[in-house]
Amino acid sequence: MTRSAIPALAAALLLAAPATAQDSPSTPRDAGAVAQLLHAHALFDLGLARKDPLATLAAARLAAGIAATDSDRSPSPPGDPVPATYPTAEVMFTAAKALAQEDDLAKDLAVRTEAEVARIPTLTVIRTSRGIGAGQTHVWQIPFFAEAQSELGLLGDGTANLDLAVTGLDDTPLCLDTAPTDRALCAFRLTENATLTITVTNRSEAAATYSLLTN
Repeated sequence: MTRSAIPALAAALLLAAPATAQDSPSTPRDAGAVAQLLHAHALFDLGLARKDPLATLAAARLAAGIAATDSDRSPSPPGDPVPATYPTAEVMFTAAKALAQEDDLAKDLAVRTEAEVARIPTLTVIRTSRGIGAGQTHVWQIPFFAEAQSELGLLGDGTANLDLAVTGLDDTPLCLDTAPTDRALCAFRLTENATLTITVTNRSEAAATYSLLTN
């Protein structure tokens, strides 16, 4: 192993380890499965943009630790049910190995990590995927339990600007994400059982697909 490879390898291992969120009024202490999956995809995008096989590999390892259970819950209007369109862990591992073609150390690490992911503890998210037209809004009603770490994630196909708004009882706002992307994470801890209103809005001029994720 070369001296220059050591910091990069250490960084990849740190990125692939479970992270603990800083305390804040709206964020639970521990990041859960939804947050891990969204962080994996953000890291994957960064790894591809920088052609960094180790960052891409760390993203694949994070994503491999999440299993998705598809749900038949539906928004209003119902939208078109679609398969999830975001990259899987297998796609991420393939990208990492392709980026590592000129780096024997990274290539070997990618192969060994992919072979070992079956031993990674798996967390589960509940997933519902929908197509959404240009300028369209989907409104979801989803129940959450009190005193539990709750997470809600929006993960699009990368083609549109999707906004996420979450409101509770008496239309109390819990989260609002209007960034020009199609990803968002809302983490909260309710004081009583409640059915929340989740609004997904397509601000783009083209149709898109997205997955709504809960823990």
